[in-house]
Amino acid sequence: MLKKIIGLALIGVGIFLEVMWLGFCFGSIIIGILLLIFAPRILFFPFTFFLVLGLSIMDPEKYRKAREFKYQYRANSGGHSHGSYAQPQTSINEHYKTLESNPTDDISIIKKNYRRLIKEYHYDSIISKGLPEEMVKFAEQKTQELNEAYAAIKKVKA
Repeated sequence: MLKKIIGLALIGVGIFLEVMWLGFCFGSIIIGILLLIFAPRILFFPFTFFLVLGLSIMDPEKYRKAREFKYQYRANSGGHSHGSYAQPQTSINEHYKTLESNPTDDISIIKKNYRRLIKEYHYDSIISKGLPEEMVKFAEQKTQELNEAYAAIKKVKA
């Protein structure tokens, strides 16, 4: 109960600071508009920061994966002087292995493998079979991996 109160208090602090920050930014309209156009993440940082902090205090297990997410800085090529942050990429070959395919396979074969594997591992089908909670969690993870692999391969093949 104390964790929920502390978490909600932090979220409240975030809302208060966000209102103050927006008031400051839009107090000088030009700065506020420029931030809104070019850097909206800066405008909403106080709320986002305290929201994540409050939620992670209220239910640490639910937001454990959020803490494990690592950003990797990559400089953009193609004439842009700024870089970007992205989640570390797994190798495309690992995606092919996940979908039980080869890089030489046509997209239609990869799609058939994807559909077959999704049908086999989708967590809704595991739940309907009445299997244990551990299997449901595994199925959710496997479904996510399959979706990520298929999306990455589609992006490469397109």
